[in-house]
Amino acid sequence: MSVLKISLDEAYVFDMMSVFDIKLKILTDDKLSKTIQKHNLMKTEIISQLGEELFEKIISSQEYKNMISTNQKVFDLIDLSKTDNGLAKQTDDANYQRHVKKMALQKKFFDGELTEVKNRE
Repeated sequence: MSVLKISLDEAYVFDMMSVFDIKLKILTDDKLSKTIQKHNLMKTEIISQLGEELFEKIISSQEYKNMISTNQKVFDLIDLSKTDNGLAKQTDDANYQRHVKKMALQKKFFDGELTEVKNRE
């Protein structure tokens, strides 16, 4: 599997980690298995750059817990929007279509799967 490496700010990366943390609690079966693998790979990459001590300090911080809480609220609102036929539902559907297009690009040009796993896949 080829992987494209890019530079991201640290907070963005930990936001991604917090999303993984939420998905680890709600996904099942193959989606959970894939997410565990992606989570562990990302964790290893972060620790290799920051060190385990700083990584552990960050993920046990109140700021990180607040990030998880806020992302959980976003997940909950998205789930709630799925029962609505208004703008929220249309936005959720468009966001999912965006994900489908990313999967198609990944499949056509790269050997491997997306890091991101959506609940609807």
